[in-house]
Amino acid sequence: MNEKKIKWGIAGLGNIAHRFAQDLTNNSKLGELQAVAARNCDKAEQFAVTYRVISHYGDYEQLATDPTVDIVYVATIHPYHRPLVELFLSHHKHVLVEKPAFTNYQDWQDMQQLAKDNGVLLLEAMKTVVFPAYQELKTFMNEHEIVVDSIEASFGNENVYDPNIFVFNPELSGGATLDVGVYGVWFYCDLCYFFGENVPTPSVSITGEHPEWRVDENVEFLFEGKIKGKIGASISKNLPRHAILKGDGVEIVIHDKWWNPSRIDVHLRDQTHTIMHNSGGGFEHEIDHCSALLLNNVKTSSVLNTELSGQVLSILEQTLITNGYAHLTKR
Repeated sequence: MNEKKIKWGIAGLGNIAHRFAQDLTNNSKLGELQAVAARNCDKAEQFAVTYRVISHYGDYEQLATDPTVDIVYVATIHPYHRPLVELFLSHHKHVLVEKPAFTNYQDWQDMQQLAKDNGVLLLEAMKTVVFPAYQELKTFMNEHEIVVDSIEASFGNENVYDPNIFVFNPELSGGATLDVGVYGVWFYCDLCYFFGENVPTPSVSITGEHPEWRVDENVEFLFEGKIKGKIGASISKNLPRHAILKGDGVEIVIHDKWWNPSRIDVHLRDQTHTIMHNSGGGFEHEIDHCSALLLNNVKTSSVLNTELSGQVLSILEQTLITNGYAHLTKR
């Protein structure tokens, strides 16, 4: 018996689209790749050959009107998300949009309303929170009544400056806050939500040795509340790749690449509990999560929480505006 699968389209065929397509074709249980689109028809055709895709288009409108596609993954860089998301939602396609979903909060509000008006789902692809190891950690903390009061995480890589790379390009909303800061802020907000605590307004410091870049180079968010948070992001420095959560009698370490969690050690009083989950590329978890929602005709997600996406975008936008980088929050 053939089990029904959700048919996916991909819009924008850069590096992250390749990684997504690999997991969709090799590791997903509930989804299958049906169609792809790029502005360049040759690029779309080559991508389709590589992954044995049924349909390919050199025009996004054609993907939007393809009746066989259930949901579209928008994989372009973030300043190009708004018009594509609007296009697909307007054609009654569900949408999973790569993080950050947009460069400002108003776009998120507008597109959520459009999704609601068209009876479809719009989610932000924050894959970290869908990983089995992270979900098991939440279950473990709940079962053992663990409460944390501090969260420390960072995401930063040393990149050689190249004005042709979008993270260094102010016209393409580059910089650390939107490109990698979104991971840590989402992580902090998600855990605050899990523990039932409000997210305080962070104090933010932005530093860098290259003001001529006109993008935020290094960012640190400090959250002072019942759960303290220290969240770092950088496009020019290598930052620690583990995350540490602490509370009374507990220390939790999410090891290398905490944003793709596969090993978590919970040091609870005198014992250590280890959570281990190996993954493919990691995209299969969000693919199957979204596919399961659609198969069950569910229009909301408690994991890829749309309220949290909006809250995170609001924090990122205000950070940029307050610190002189309003030009990165394209409207």
